[in-house]
Amino acid sequence: MNFLRNAWYCAGWAADLGAEPITRTYLNEPVLLYRMRDGRAVAIGERCPHRFAPLHKGKLRDDCIECPYHGLRFDSSGACVHNPHGDGSIPKAAKVKAYPLAERHGALWIWMGDSALADESTIVDAHEIEKRAGWDVVQGQLNVKGNYELLADNLLDLSHVPFLHPFLSFDGPPPPGFSFHSDLKQEGDTVYAMNLLVNTPISPLYKLLWENPPEVGEMRAHMRWDAPSTLLLDTGMTSVGGPQSDGPSLPTAHFLTPETETSTHYFWAQARDHKVGDEPLSELLAKGVNDAFQNEDEPMIEDCQKLMGTTDLMSLKPVLLPTDAPAIRARRVLASLREKERQAAARPGG
Repeated sequence: MNFLRNAWYCAGWAADLGAEPITRTYLNEPVLLYRMRDGRAVAIGERCPHRFAPLHKGKLRDDCIECPYHGLRFDSSGACVHNPHGDGSIPKAAKVKAYPLAERHGALWIWMGDSALADESTIVDAHEIEKRAGWDVVQGQLNVKGNYELLADNLLDLSHVPFLHPFLSFDGPPPPGFSFHSDLKQEGDTVYAMNLLVNTPISPLYKLLWENPPEVGEMRAHMRWDAPSTLLLDTGMTSVGGPQSDGPSLPTAHFLTPETETSTHYFWAQARDHKVGDEPLSELLAKGVNDAFQNEDEPMIEDCQKLMGTTDLMSLKPVLLPTDAPAIRARRVLASLREKERQAAARPGG
């Protein structure tokens, strides 16, 4: 599959990377992550160029990774800096790839393409899910056996929520006066799926957060997609026509990073501005959000991927509904960016 390579992808949560090296596969490439003694996070190739041993099973020696098989050591630039054999000379080919890695908003961001093009200022602004005064944050991660664009489709079309996520919606027929409004917006390469539910019953989730809520309210669920696969959800509930400060807000980040063509790292975080400091509630919300993704979204996406038999959704000529518009627009933007990257690479000197 053709991935967009010159882009920032979430490599994981920064707090999960400690003293022990870990390995993950991104865009079909095995990568080794570790921290140096000064705390700086490093990403280099996982495979030793000598006998292709997994470097994550080696040891950290003076901020270098020592191969567990024959003891070659590689520094944070990917260069071999120590050969314990013969006269100690280092072969010119003894190096692994080094990847630009940055920390923003509690996450690690990796650049899988041309390092000369990596600009940290282009990392998506996700400050809403940072831990800050007046807000609590829960986060987690999953590995989904499905193509990352299927997950983006799922998030850009929230019409599935009443059918797949009872905790996030309401049971039974909608009350009198209920209305659902959806809209598509695009700014540059950014796609928005704007959703507003008016005169909607308060969902079980918001009943946990909102003391003495009205019988019905107004819920916004505005999803922002940035290429290649970063989604930010501005969601919250208010009284009908009320300001956002009227009720709870739950900004949520969905960072999707392809592992392979048919598997995806799914890193999520959710912030809240109500009942801050309630640790049992934080644990309950973390479990509820994770259960929704793991036990409701994930099995459905995996089943769809199996039945599709391909990662090329459009080749199957799917039936399209009005609520598919944002996902289709995002797919077109991403396809265009991939094609531009392919053309640039094909030019002489590209």
